Amino acid sequence: MQLGSSRRIAFVLALPVVLLAGAVFATATVQRNAALLSAREQVASEGLLTAMLNQETGARGFFQTRERVFLQPWTEGTSAFGSSLAQLRSLVSGNPGLEPSLADQAQRASSWHSATAAAILTLERSGHTQSDALARRGKEVMDGFRAANAAFDSALDEQRSKRLSAATAVSVVVAVALAALLAGGGLLLSRRLARAEQTRQDNQAELRELLQASESEEESRSLLIRHVEKLIPGAGAAVLNSNNSDDRLEITHGGGESLLQESTTERMSPRSCLAVRLSHGYVHEPGDDGLQECEICGAIKGAATCEPLLVGGQVIGSVLVTSGKPIDADRRSRLRESVAQAAPILANQRNLAIAERRAASDALTGLPNRRAADEVFKRLAAQAVRSVNPLTAILLDLDHFKVVNDQHGHEGGDRALALVGRIITSTIRTSDFAARVGGEEFLVLLPDTNRDDAATVAEKLRSEIEHAELVGVGPISASLGLAELPADAREPQELLRKVDRALYAAKEGGRNRVHGFSHLPGQVEQVA
Repeated sequence: MQLGSSRRIAFVLALPVVLLAGAVFATATVQRNAALLSAREQVASEGLLTAMLNQETGARGFFQTRERVFLQPWTEGTSAFGSSLAQLRSLVSGNPGLEPSLADQAQRASSWHSATAAAILTLERSGHTQSDALARRGKEVMDGFRAANAAFDSALDEQRSKRLSAATAVSVVVAVALAALLAGGGLLLSRRLARAEQTRQDNQAELRELLQASESEEESRSLLIRHVEKLIPGAGAAVLNSNNSDDRLEITHGGGESLLQESTTERMSPRSCLAVRLSHGYVHEPGDDGLQECEICGAIKGAATCEPLLVGGQVIGSVLVTSGKPIDADRRSRLRESVAQAAPILANQRNLAIAERRAASDALTGLPNRRAADEVFKRLAAQAVRSVNPLTAILLDLDHFKVVNDQHGHEGGDRALALVGRIITSTIRTSDFAARVGGEEFLVLLPDTNRDDAATVAEKLRSEIEHAELVGVGPISASLGLAELPADAREPQELLRKVDRALYAAKEGGRNRVHGFSHLPGQVEQVA
């Protein structure tokens, strides 16, 4: 009797525990499935927008530079868009609230993609870029797609809220049957999780929006650092850029600069960072005894985690986070998400900057080319006119350059030009400007410099070139002409004409000399 009573008591005591465990398990399963479905839909929707933006970035880069390297993000974005669209169609199939919105996005994307693909094909075949009207139309279609995607995301948010509310309702019904307190606790936890998820999404959306609006890789790196330091309070962050051509890592510091200074940062190569070498995240904690320690993280006092910036399987750098205490797995996961979101934007901005620099530079001397010189001259001339400050132009031409080429080949001529470029760069101020504007002709612009001071600079250039020893070629010389705005010319184009006349006078006067343009009509004066 006593044994039976004990068994009943045990059963009565065990039953609520079993029911409670079952309720908790069932509730967790419903919530997990709802959250998982919503997360898949959200990730797929974000993938849809990211794929379109990659296509747009690639197309824009190709239209601006005609470099085929920009067709890679276009191609990858096209493939990624198809995958994300197929996934979304599977996820929202039979959902009357989402299917029409998704179909609208697909139609807008198809319209934009077809028009842009045709423009790319036209540019490849005929070299003609799309008209302004077509470009504006394409922008309108893309803006419409973004608006449709934003509306779709809002609908997903509503769906997620409904699913979470339904899961919470099931939890409350079961929990009320067992204990009102348990139901209240479950509801509170659910809301807390929802708020945390919403906060995460808001932070990611803010980062995505700001990165897309940034105008340079430097600005994007700073935005990413601030986002990471906000994501992990009390931590410091830095972006390590992999410069493979120079075999070094370039560091952009955040608030954790004092921690990073404790590592060996003076001459770090990409191999110094294990995250870059291994192409996956690396976690360092004090006392780690792994087979291999990261050069950078190992020199930091405290915990550190590093995530590679991966784009198409290629590592372009990493994001290093340092903290006085270990960084939990959830924050590391959110860090990976942020880094993955920023990587393609940083890569595109870097490629675009490289293309722009190449388009404006002379490959032989490293100086700006004539196109860049024209733009800078217009700006400096306008500034000189506004400020009523002098601007002196020096035109330098190598003497007997054809003879150098004939006797020593083009290699000798190229070496002479490169030498002159180095002499000019080391002689002028950082505020001055120099460019190679012709075969053996160089233009130097000296803002806030009158003709007398410019003559001193010109004579120094002439002397340095005359006394430079070029192995295998011998001595070389140069003739230089100079003219000042406004003393010698009232208009910028007049200044160029008169400095050219001064150079011609230096040539006619025997070469290897400096001539300035006189203020007297039709006259030039020898300066040195």
